[in-house]
Amino acid sequence: MVLWSISKHSEKGNELDSVRIALITIGQTPREDVLSEIRPLILPHIDIMEAGLLDDLDEEKISRLKPKKEEMALVSRLKDGSQILLGEYKIRSMLSQSIRALISKREIDAAGILCTHDFPATKFPVPVIFPAAYLKFIIYQVMRIETLGVVVPLKSQMDWPKKKWSGKKVEWEAKSPYDQGKTWHKIAQTFNQKKTEAIILDCIGYSIKDKMELKKHFDRPVLVPRIVLAQAINCLF
Repeated sequence: MVLWSISKHSEKGNELDSVRIALITIGQTPREDVLSEIRPLILPHIDIMEAGLLDDLDEEKISRLKPKKEEMALVSRLKDGSQILLGEYKIRSMLSQSIRALISKREIDAAGILCTHDFPATKFPVPVIFPAAYLKFIIYQVMRIETLGVVVPLKSQMDWPKKKWSGKKVEWEAKSPYDQGKTWHKIAQTFNQKKTEAIILDCIGYSIKDKMELKKHFDRPVLVPRIVLAQAINCLF
């Protein structure tokens, strides 16, 4: 894993101590597509660092991480911008090991995960922010909606939203944030017809621009995980 500083904020006389946050992608760094939007949202005393689970792996090792039959596929991005599918079980194990190694070797105050998968709850020595947990709090405790629209990257993930958002009526659409697919206009039309009360773009790869395109045709809340992650970091620190 590679860990390197993305930005450094410091001001003389600043009463807040500097905080170091590692943002971890399950793919490869750099993830400037994500960091370019997260960085301006983070409070100035928070230093952002970046790490990738696949940074130190060659093509052969990466190919071994492809999902097996009947295994959930997680979607991420390689450093060349291409989309990659990864097996959930192997990534779950790698992520936990990498978080612990990163904490023990680096002086960081917390980590944020650049993935919206609903990973099993695990206790770490420092706060580790999983966007899925915050999204669930917003949907179940704050918004309390009944009909939820969910956009996932792959059609093969069609069973994921219903399990992840149990107790809600879930309508879903598939559109990869890294490849061409349905237009946001068409997706909005579908969700409007099904009278969804809010939409979650359920992948860290979806951008603020994606949200704004969707909002042109959908007048209810649209949640983007990278924004929720940035807000959660600010809340903690």
